[in-house]
Order: sequence, then C-alpha cells, then structure tokens
Amino acid sequence: MKRVDTAEDVRRGTRRRLAVGFAAIATWLALSAIAPASGWACSTAEFIGVRGSGEDYSTNYGMGATIKPLYDRVAAHVPSGKTLARYGLDYPAVNVTQWWTAWYYPFSVNTGKANLENRLHNDGSSCPSMKIVIGGFSQGAHVVGDAMEELANNNDSILGHVYGVAIYGDPRFSKDDHATARGDYDPNHWGIFGERNNYSSLINNRLGDWCRIYDAICQGFNAGDTAHHEYVQYLNGAFLDQGASLMRQHLGW
Repeated sequence: MKRVDTAEDVRRGTRRRLAVGFAAIATWLALSAIAPASGWACSTAEFIGVRGSGEDYSTNYGMGATIKPLYDRVAAHVPSGKTLARYGLDYPAVNVTQWWTAWYYPFSVNTGKANLENRLHNDGSSCPSMKIVIGGFSQGAHVVGDAMEELANNNDSILGHVYGVAIYGDPRFSKDDHATARGDYDPNHWGIFGERNNYSSLINNRLGDWCRIYDAICQGFNAGDTAHHEYVQYLNGAFLDQGASLMRQHLGW
C-alpha cells in the first residue's frame, strides 16, 4: 500500500529543502565576497581602484570619479582572449572637508593600506598567474603609495604580481623621486604631508606618481588650491591616458 505523507512529513521535508537552500545561498555569498580572486574564476588581470577622500563607494565601481575613467581606459584595450576584473577597494576614504571627520584621516589611510595589502595577498594566493594593476587618487594615492612602500621595505614577493601603478594627487608627493614623479608639477613644491622617500627599485620601474601644477594636495597650499586637485578634465585627461598607457605597457597589452 502506498504510504501517504502526514503533515509532519511535509513539514520535515520543507525544513530540509529550506536548509539546503540556505546553505547554497551562504556558499554563493562566501564565494562572491572573494570574486574575482577565486581559483576557478581567475582573470588574466585585475584592476584595483582606490577612491579619494569623501568619494562614494556605491558609484563608479567603488573607485571614485577620477580612477573609474582610468579603469575605463585600460578596459577599452583588453586584447582578445584576455580578461580584466575590477575591484574598488573598500575602506573609509574619510571626508576631510568636515572638521569632525578630518581627524580620522590617518586611521582611514592605515585601514586602506591594510585592506589593499590583504587584497593583493589574497589575489596572489588564489590566482597566482593573475596580473594586478592599481590606481589611486588623493587619499587613495596616499593609501597606494604607503602600501607600495611597506611591501617593498618588507621585500614582499607579492610586488611581483603588481604590473602597473598610477596614482594622482598624492598628499605625500615627492618632487625628487625622478623615477616616478610625473605631470607638470612645480619642482619647488611637494605634498602637504611632506615628501615620501623614493620608491624602491622593486616597484619604481612600473609606478607613475602624477601631480598637477597648483594642486594644493600634492604641491602644498602655499603653491596652489583645491580647485586644481582634479585630473579627469585637466588637459582632456592626458594624465589618465598616460597612466593607462603605463599599465597596458607592463601588462603587454
């Protein structure tokens, strides 16, 4: 005789199906959190963008209004058969125009530096053949520059995965680092937080540090103003073109 399911049987079956469904969703979310740096979905290259102070993480791929166009310039020239993933670095990018949040700036930069280094190490571990390029603007440039300095000082092998770095308006811009300094900056002025040390030879041959003349952030307030702290429209985005060219050159694209 055919067995007829009771109401309790139906409830147990429903609970089992729901449990399996929730487990599948949880697994998908966990994998999505690390994409594209997963062993089964590795791209040829990844572009990591680091936005500037106060820029919204929910727009422009989380990269900010300056770095998203840099990404677009690289993405427009991906060769056939190659793939380029994108990732906007998640970090506070605190708004420095408000006094009640500006004091948080050092912590924001340090958080960004740690998150970027973690991302690089996770990428290198999950996708050992994937090439990485990095762009940063303003506070994002500060984050990227500090991370490159720290990794080089530690002789970290992850730098071997980094194929190109383009930063703009770095508050620690060094006019004396002739291997990396780019742009039409005044050589008598430097970043508002002082000059960083010259970049190591472990990274300086594929890193460009662009500073616009009269940009108060990378030239100091005694040499400019914040109205010039802009790279998207300036010279029709020529500095972004140069950064994208640097990245494509080292990617072999």
